[in-house]
Amino acid sequence: MSTVTFRLSDDEKEFMQKMADFNGLSLSELARTKILESLEDQLDLETYNKLMKEHQTKDESISHAEMMKELGL
Repeated sequence: MSTVTFRLSDDEKEFMQKMADFNGLSLSELARTKILESLEDQLDLETYNKLMKEHQTKDESISHAEMMKELGL
């Protein structure tokens, strides 16, 4: 297992410690969890934006009414 160190102001550390306590986590667990969640959210948003851009350039969607007509319903 690796160790990562980063610097915080005293106020930032106090805030993070209070949030860790509030969530029943160690400071290390809070930092690891929140950093990874944030990075995963960033990756998800980037993927979504890329796929939406592709979809908009190749949009083949049809309305509900058009689909019902196409299906003979």
